Amino acid sequence: MKKRVFIVSMAMLMFFQLTSQNRNLKLHYDFKSVTPSGEILDMSGNGFNAELKNEAFLDHMGDYHILNLGFHNGYLDMGEKTGELVNSLKDFSVATYVYVDEGVSLSLHGSFILTFSNSTDIRSDGNGCMFLSARDQAYAITKTDNRAEQAVRVGEPVQQGAWMHIVYTQEGNQGNLFIDGKMVASNTVDIFPSAIGKTKFNFIGRSPYKEDNYLRGLLADFRIYDKALTAREINRLGRETSGLAEAHVEYAQRPIRLIANGNPLFSHKYTADPAALVHDDVFYIYAGQDVGDGRGYNMPNWVVFSSEDLETWYEHPIPLRPSDFSWARGNYAWAAQVIERDGKFYWYVSTQHYTGARAIGVAVSDSPTGPFVDAIGSALITNDMTTHCTNITWDDIDPTVWIDDDGQAYLFWGNTCCYYVKLKDNMIEMDGDIMTIEDLPHFTEAPWIHKKNDWYYLSYAAWFPEKTAYARSKSINGPWEYMGILNEVAGNSNTNHQAIVEFKGQWYFVYHNGALPTQGGSYLRSVCIDYLHHNEDGSIQRVIMTTEGVNPVRD
Repeated sequence: MKKRVFIVSMAMLMFFQLTSQNRNLKLHYDFKSVTPSGEILDMSGNGFNAELKNEAFLDHMGDYHILNLGFHNGYLDMGEKTGELVNSLKDFSVATYVYVDEGVSLSLHGSFILTFSNSTDIRSDGNGCMFLSARDQAYAITKTDNRAEQAVRVGEPVQQGAWMHIVYTQEGNQGNLFIDGKMVASNTVDIFPSAIGKTKFNFIGRSPYKEDNYLRGLLADFRIYDKALTAREINRLGRETSGLAEAHVEYAQRPIRLIANGNPLFSHKYTADPAALVHDDVFYIYAGQDVGDGRGYNMPNWVVFSSEDLETWYEHPIPLRPSDFSWARGNYAWAAQVIERDGKFYWYVSTQHYTGARAIGVAVSDSPTGPFVDAIGSALITNDMTTHCTNITWDDIDPTVWIDDDGQAYLFWGNTCCYYVKLKDNMIEMDGDIMTIEDLPHFTEAPWIHKKNDWYYLSYAAWFPEKTAYARSKSINGPWEYMGILNEVAGNSNTNHQAIVEFKGQWYFVYHNGALPTQGGSYLRSVCIDYLHHNEDGSIQRVIMTTEGVNPVRD
């Protein structure tokens, strides 16, 4: 009997705790409930409905509903009425699940999870705001601008590419920041939300500082309480959506739809060293991804996009990383090319060998979009194989493969020296000695082979900063006749890397530049596409780099 009474008492205690917690719930977005007019419904019943802005949209991952902020300037506007809630808070908690995209540079200003502000330009107006930041894992509040902030701050960016439960609580003047149920920072904060009043600009995903980056990522289950949640309540709340990480695995495998709007072709992330493949009337672009602060090469993975009309593109899940090669070290997803043979797709990559020198490897897949796996288990080309031409450690880069009309495959590559070698039919072994092409003036790197009529064309990056030059020959084995410049320096990018392919009767020139606002440059590059035109005499017209890009291909 006593045991039964104890059980009932525990159940009643939990009921009263949950009832009390729900009574203190003042704002709740579950991201599945929408009003007939399209507003995001506040499930607390207090009427703080929100509106999607720009690229932001609602989505779902299995049984979970999420806010996707998009790639550029998406955010959720919680409306001016929410300022009434801000003005009323003393003891309070903000809780949400957050996923920050891996490609985001959190060294740059911005990436605010939450903003309550009296301006969208606090740096100039200095009239107060409070926020949660993913950039340095911080809650901060100020009656003026950042020079007068009081903060609870970890001082390091959030973990990217992973779901985390972020909770900030304040009781009196004690502020605590929790990540996944663990308190990670604590501090005295004696500026209360009422000090900044009824805020007018209340956002999820947007900063109160005019020039800052928007947050790129996903959110789930956003809540504000007018009490400081206890550690037990935080853990209980976290368990309610504990399956997000597992649900995200399948979600991440869905291709992302993109609409091209001129050059650069893709603007949601930085992409470099493009290679192109046309297969079954689909245009594929393979590239390395640039990330970081723009001060050096940081390329953790390769990416792949596909299109049937050069307007609507699909980005497929990351198909290959340098870490997929057991012999490779570091984030060096350098130039690479995919080619199809006998229903298999071979990806020739340049990356860093464990010895520290650059090397060329091969991955293979049954699909042009992967996933790809190491086809050999070791590098195909290593630095010790090419010491006859130069002693540098970075000459074995930028592979490109050509399968000739007789079925013979050739691998070309190089930096300062241009090499080529025959490949066996299995595409993963050399068939003969490595040869060097001598008659390519100003050769730097990035060879690419294409053929039209009886002419073979070898284009390549020349000089530094790099222009694209080209040579031609009646034989894949040369000799090569130098023809001059094909493409000028690509904007503010020191490097210039091209791919040339024919698609539905038109030739295209795919390259990268550093033109993506506002951090674009030599280490944060972007893929572009323009037309390529051959002359009747076998020469090629100089490529005109444009902002407009190319027209959609209509059947």
